[in-house]
Amino acid sequence: MNRKDDSVQHLVSLLENLEKVSLQDIAQIPPSQQHILAEKIESLQDELKALISDDEPMTH
Repeated sequence: MNRKDDSVQHLVSLLENLEKVSLQDIAQIPPSQQHILAEKIESLQDELKALISDDEPMTH
């Protein structure tokens, strides 16, 4: 694997870990912060998905 592949794999791993965060996990933080954390996690997931899909080779 080259360096770029390692970076993409790291982003994929980060995304997979973020997707494992459950509502039960979020419920462990103060209620006033729960919606903020959930929104930030969702936004980061969306951004990572976009980065990963942009980096995948296009096939025709």
